Parts: sequence; C-alpha cells; structure tokens
Amino acid sequence: MADLEETLIIIDADAESARHLKEHLDSQGFYVEIFSSLADFTPKLDELSPDLVIGDLPTSELSAVTRMVAPLRPRPPLIVISQDVSSGHILSALRAGAAGFVAKPMVDTIEIDHSISRLMERVRLSRENQQYRLDLEQANKSLKAGLEELQADHKAGRQIQMKMLPEHNLEFDNISFDHCIKPSLYLSGDFFDYFPVSDTQVAFYFADVSGHGASSAFVTVLLKNLANRLQRNLRRHSSDDVLHPDRFLSRVNTEILETDMGKHLTMFAGIIDTEYRVLTYSVGAHFPMPILSVNGHSRYLEGKGPPVGLFEDPKFPVYEEDLAPGFSLVICSDGLLEVINAKSLAEKEERLLETVQSASHTIASLEKAFRLDWVTELPDDIAIVSILESAV
Repeated sequence: MADLEETLIIIDADAESARHLKEHLDSQGFYVEIFSSLADFTPKLDELSPDLVIGDLPTSELSAVTRMVAPLRPRPPLIVISQDVSSGHILSALRAGAAGFVAKPMVDTIEIDHSISRLMERVRLSRENQQYRLDLEQANKSLKAGLEELQADHKAGRQIQMKMLPEHNLEFDNISFDHCIKPSLYLSGDFFDYFPVSDTQVAFYFADVSGHGASSAFVTVLLKNLANRLQRNLRRHSSDDVLHPDRFLSRVNTEILETDMGKHLTMFAGIIDTEYRVLTYSVGAHFPMPILSVNGHSRYLEGKGPPVGLFEDPKFPVYEEDLAPGFSLVICSDGLLEVINAKSLAEKEERLLETVQSASHTIASLEKAFRLDWVTELPDDIAIVSILESAV
C-alpha cells in the first residue's frame, strides 16, 4: 500500500486514459493529479513536489520534464506511456531521461504497476537515505555544539586548576621551589603544592589521582581545599596535622573515602626543616620515588606506603633524611616514565635517574633534558616539582 503523502503526476492529453489511470492509482493509495499538458503542470511543480511523473509527451518535452524535476530531492523518476512503441521512440524516451516505458492502450495495469512499484521503492529508499543524512547532520551539529561547550568548560576548568597551583620559583630560606605540569587532556589528575608552615619549615605534597579528566581534576580541588583548611587549623592552633606527613596523608585518605567517587591517589608528602636540615616524609604508594641529589650524585629516596583512598585505616610510615648543603629534590609523576624510551620499567627508572643526575635540576633544564617541549601527545599527565637549595 502506498503512502497518501506520495504524489504521482499524470501528464496526458487523453483525458479518458488519464482518468482511468488515476482511478487505479487512487485505489493503490497514491495522491494523484492530472494535467493535460506540460504547460499546465509547470506552474504547479514546486507546490506539488511529485514523487513520480507519468507522461505521454513528445521527446522534446520529456527532456524538459527531466530538467525541471532534477533539483527535487529525492529526484522523481519519469515513466513514459505512449502508443508509439517503436524502438526508436523508446530509445529516445530513455535518452531523454525516462526510467520506464509502458505501451498504450494499457490492456491491464500489471506492467505499469510493476514499473511504479520498482521506481517507488527507489524513491522511498532515496527519501530514507536523505532523512538519515539530515538526521546525521543534525546529530553532528548537536554533537559539535556539545563538544564545543564541553571544551569551553574544560578550558575554564583548566584555568581554575592552574590558578590553584603554587607560584613558580618560591624562595624559602635559600631553597627554591618550582614546577611544571603538562596535562594529557585539558584537566590534570596530577597535583602538588608547597607552602611555609613556620619560620623554619616548609611543607609540600605531590599527588597523582587515578584516571584522567574532570573527575580526577575534581579530586585535586578537594586536595587543595583540605591543605588550605589544615593550614588555617595550624594558624588557629586547632590542629597541627599539616606538620606531620603521615597524619596529612591519613586526612586525605579519610576525605577521599567519604566522597565515594571510586578514586584513589598516590602521594608523597614532606616537611623540610631548614634549622635542623632534615626532610621528614611519608609515602602513599608514590611512584617513582623522588630523586635526591647531592654533590653530583643522585639516588631515589627510600620508603613505601599504601595508596591513599583505598583502605579504611592505612598506616603511613614516617621517614627522615638528612639534607646536605646544596641538595636538590626532584619529584615527578609516573607519566614522565611514559615518554622515556626504554624497554622495561627498570630501564626507564634507571634512565630517569641518569637524566636527572646529568641535568642542573632546574625546571627549565629538566624539561629540556626530557624533551617535553617536543612531545605533542601525552599518554599520561606529566608533572615535575624541583626543590633546589642554592649554593651559599
């Protein structure tokens, strides 16, 4: 059964023949209009927008019909009906653009029904494809608009996240703190901070949140907020957790579990006491371990501890390291290992240690040594913190 919205046009000067064909096509469910000549039909073309044209027309007018309907989508096919069934006339009709030819008078409707059925299937398929294209174009437009909005949100989020980071080249009692961060996406799951907690002590931490993107970046906002609260508590003398790396990691662990986000962190937290020249630190599964350099010799710090945000009551051991004059400490996320060309993880760690030892330990020299400015696509977030004591 045809769709009543499908319009068939009959152009035939033989009114009786046209009427009989219209009655038959009406019974098939088509909407049918009759025109006695091409001149009568031409003004109605845009209004009717036919799906198929049936015409008994001279060859010159067949070509005109073909040109007229060419811009329509889907393009309506043309069936020629004619008493002239000579091979020359049939060939001329086909060359003029006819898609079918039916002889008059039509003794029965089998032949024209077959032609209409075949051609209308093509029209319907073309219409469906056209609708699919329109739907796809609309979906692409909506997707593009959504992506542009998401990118704008991520860019705004990145600006906020970058503003949460500490200042470059922070000087504290002859010790310089500096950093670089290169997110694999707009937002980073790597985060760090450093800040004085007394006249002779400076605290710092380095975190790598599991995963990427907005959810991981949200955890860094929580981390920054907690560190700021603990600093305020210290000034108010209500809590000194920020002075104890193990207790600091425990506080972070509790807050991450309470969010129920399914996220966890690897962390390194430390306190440098410039009066006693000692580094006190705790490790929350951070990898690779920070690299301590003194007098041209570099080595990984020792220590271990559980991840932050996975267990209810984890224990974070406390470690101490004496600091010789002119020391430097380089902390990086495991994303840096991804850009080191080596076969095994052990080889990557060794190459990391060698590269840090050969560099001057400033952020600029480390970025150059690891060729970070040359890397266009990062498989993971990369962050580096440099803590460098100036020579006296």
